[in-house]
Amino acid sequence: MLFNPSNFVATLLIPGCALAVTTLNASATLGHNFTLAALNTTFSNANSTGAPLVLGSAGSVDGESFHLSSTYYSYPFDDYPALSLVNGNLRAFDREGNWHTNASAPFMGYEALSWATSTFYSDPASTAFSAINIPASIYPILAVNGVYNLWYLCPSDMRLGQDSVYYNTTSIASSKAYPADINCYSVTLNMVPVSMSPMS
Repeated sequence: MLFNPSNFVATLLIPGCALAVTTLNASATLGHNFTLAALNTTFSNANSTGAPLVLGSAGSVDGESFHLSSTYYSYPFDDYPALSLVNGNLRAFDREGNWHTNASAPFMGYEALSWATSTFYSDPASTAFSAINIPASIYPILAVNGVYNLWYLCPSDMRLGQDSVYYNTTSIASSKAYPADINCYSVTLNMVPVSMSPMS
């Protein structure tokens, strides 16, 4: 199913969010699959879509692996080529169309847009995600708890490290999760449609 911005109908109003305005609507479910792209809101961009994001590596334990949303440029592997949004749950599908991967909503002290994959464990999935339709964008924008404008792309301070997505770098700077002097910049996360069949 291809995305047509004029057909995007928001169904869930953002309740009482201080950073939202009444003209913005949110949807907890999208009827198509997508990928994420980080669009710089501070400096000019090479295109209107943004830097492609993939699920980068963030370690593993027995029966479970972890990921961060990172730029394809810094982690040139795309093992999860399609994402979906279902009832506020942000899901990732592998190349065979299997769904064993969910995103965790960022929280104070660990603000990364992180993911977990497991076929053994089943934790309750976050329902904090939504798609915001704003006039300035041709794509829906990913929001968490109704807020879409606190995403940041932060470069790694390690050689060959991943440039990854974080939420609310003010709290990052005051925590031990990331160095306070890191050169993060503000982005919006475009939900760019893919032509694969919708997965539920």
